[in-house]
Amino acid sequence: MDLWVVLLLVLAVVVGLGGWAGVAVIQRHLLTGRQDRWRALESRFNQVTLDADRYERSPDDALAAPGWLDRSSPVVRGFSGTLKRAQRDRAELERSVSRAPGRAGRELGNGSRDPASGLDPTEQNLQEFELLVERLEDAYRDTDRAVRSVGWTRPGTLQVPHPQFLLDPRWGRSAVLPRLGSLEQASAARSVKEFLDAAYPLRRDTALKALRERSGGAGHAYRAQKALDQLIQTRRYTADHHGFLWPGSTVIEHWGVYRTFGRDAEVSIQDIPPVEVANALWVLLPADRGMPDEELLELAQQHLALTAGFTSGLTQSLNDGIARGLKSLPEGVQRTINGAVPHGAFLPTSAPKIRQLLSEGLHEGLVTGRLQRQPDGLVRRLRSGWPSTYRR
Repeated sequence: MDLWVVLLLVLAVVVGLGGWAGVAVIQRHLLTGRQDRWRALESRFNQVTLDADRYERSPDDALAAPGWLDRSSPVVRGFSGTLKRAQRDRAELERSVSRAPGRAGRELGNGSRDPASGLDPTEQNLQEFELLVERLEDAYRDTDRAVRSVGWTRPGTLQVPHPQFLLDPRWGRSAVLPRLGSLEQASAARSVKEFLDAAYPLRRDTALKALRERSGGAGHAYRAQKALDQLIQTRRYTADHHGFLWPGSTVIEHWGVYRTFGRDAEVSIQDIPPVEVANALWVLLPADRGMPDEELLELAQQHLALTAGFTSGLTQSLNDGIARGLKSLPEGVQRTINGAVPHGAFLPTSAPKIRQLLSEGLHEGLVTGRLQRQPDGLVRRLRSGWPSTYRR
């Protein structure tokens, strides 16, 4: 065999071995990166557990939020249930993750183990774990805020229709949109999620418009849109059948919150979810009797501050003036114009939109089991109360 052939074969073997070694190094680097992300999620999960337990360990913390020690509190019991489900789901998820080749959980210096070093999580595994961690963090944030807001008062003695409504400070308040945090590269995703957490439910286009209006720096609007799309793609936010975005940690059927929509509200009529109207109808209905549709919807319109506003009043005045002017025209012309413009609505008002929204809210309440229609046609509550939490 010629020498050059031998040299060529040797070179091919060397290149092959080098390529294989390079691929192995890259795969090892990618595995280490995924393990680090898994380890960071474990740390976040464990931190919530430590935060919830510290009230029993620290007298100072217990005095600042004594409600955490009241195990009969519905909001505390609701979080305890969420924590137990999250711990169970985490254990099941860890069992489903493939083992890292030839590795077990590394021993740490304090006698504990590092489970992440023995796992080979996929992107799907990491996504599921992040959803689980955010579900737990959202539930803890709601509960801690509720507990601190009531102080030494037992939730059952507060003037709210149900203790669940303590979890969301927006309950019964004007629908205003929050401030948007920094949209620098390192913090954009977190800022957009925090914005949505304080603004949901809202449609994607509405959310994107609000984010753009609050984006001041170069490239910030693009980062905000990218972060929003990423939240939706990873199912950390999902859309209901009306197109409204909800946190992945929220069970819509268990959510009883509603806001009001008066002059200072920053949510337009077309961006009000029917489920909020349904929740308001549930609160307005007496516990022991039903109400006719017209009476209930009129009450809801007042309670939610759904008014046509000054511009609609001006529009109505203009419509009335046009109608009076038509009377000076020949009768045939009047009939033609009135036939083309029913009810004298020459200029549109928001009143039909309000009526449609209220009707959609009533329908939503009936189909979601919040309300029921009695044989006599009256509407009354179907459910007698709400779960202690709307988190999964």
